[in-house]
Amino acid sequence: MTFRHMRIFEAVCRHMSITRAAEELYLSQPSVSLAIADLEKNYNIRLFDRIGKRLFLTPAGEDLLGYVRSITELVEDMEQHLRSGVRSRVLKIGASLTVGGCLVPDCAEKFAALYPDIRVEITIDRTDVIEQKILSNSLDLGFVEGPPKGNQLLASPFAEDELAPVCAPKAPFLQKAPITCQELASLPLLLREKGSGTRAVLDSIMELQEITLTPLWESLSYLALIRGAEAGLGVSLLPLHIVEEPLRQGRLVILPVRDVQWKRNFFRIQHRSKILDTAAGEWTSIMTQCAAATGFQTPHASI
Repeated sequence: MTFRHMRIFEAVCRHMSITRAAEELYLSQPSVSLAIADLEKNYNIRLFDRIGKRLFLTPAGEDLLGYVRSITELVEDMEQHLRSGVRSRVLKIGASLTVGGCLVPDCAEKFAALYPDIRVEITIDRTDVIEQKILSNSLDLGFVEGPPKGNQLLASPFAEDELAPVCAPKAPFLQKAPITCQELASLPLLLREKGSGTRAVLDSIMELQEITLTPLWESLSYLALIRGAEAGLGVSLLPLHIVEEPLRQGRLVILPVRDVQWKRNFFRIQHRSKILDTAAGEWTSIMTQCAAATGFQTPHASI
């Protein structure tokens, strides 16, 4: 399979049309059809189902498309880098909401002081969104809560923090503490939204015990969850360092839950096929230093 075959296959997949792919690539339709036939013959697979006048990717075609897109993106990066004649001066960083709020501002300030000629573009969003942006090559590096899904992302832990179930000091269910996970699930829960790293910790614990959660609240905002818990509306699972002040002031208390460890790792993630320059390594080093200075622990696990 040549790079020409890959570009033709990717164009056909994008348009799901031999005709439109041929027009985009300035090739004849027979040339495009022949390239697809060569691939199918070479690997002894069927890449498309042809139903009527429409094309549909087969499972084998979907597998090949994932590899082809990774390779073509890598080649395009290489060509852009070599043609520019200089190292890229833009670093695209993604962070989950917790990491972005706690660590990224200090890291960005320190990085800018050391490397003023490098522009850092930052995206702060849910963990699953950051993962998708890494996979689509929209970001160079991501810093998220919890290990990523799938085998196209490389991950390494750089810090560890702890979550805590918190509620108002006069919450009636405190009288039964410590409680079980089943009892926790029956309480009014004020939780982060699906896709967030914080929510994933609780979901994974409950799934292991085959417990279904029905939250009273789901919110992107930590502040809203803190305020809801302070008002006595329910229990919220929040990063411990985020609720340090309301805990110290007595506006919130920790609700003990039996046999549960609420620790989690923060991970640095990148695409398996992405080649990063030294700027990415420097950013990671500063991020790790900021995590230690903020009070995060050194991770005990790695993948």
